[in-house]
Amino acid sequence: MVDMSDKMKENFEEIKARIDEHKDDFEDIKKSVGDLTDKLKDVKEGWETSRAEKGDKKEVAEHEETHQTH
Repeated sequence: MVDMSDKMKENFEEIKARIDEHKDDFEDIKKSVGDLTDKLKDVKEGWETSRAEKGDKKEVAEHEETHQTH
């Protein structure tokens, strides 16, 4: 007869082994998500910079137009 605590220990070891088998997969996914997050931040910053530059150009053009009419 198998002792219940021995069976539980065996089950625990099996679960632990399965988790360890997939640990690298989880790390790869975590790295991929981090890389994607970094790329999205870069895109957002680029978009914001572009919008700011367009806004500055518009403001300069409006200022020059106003200056020429006075």
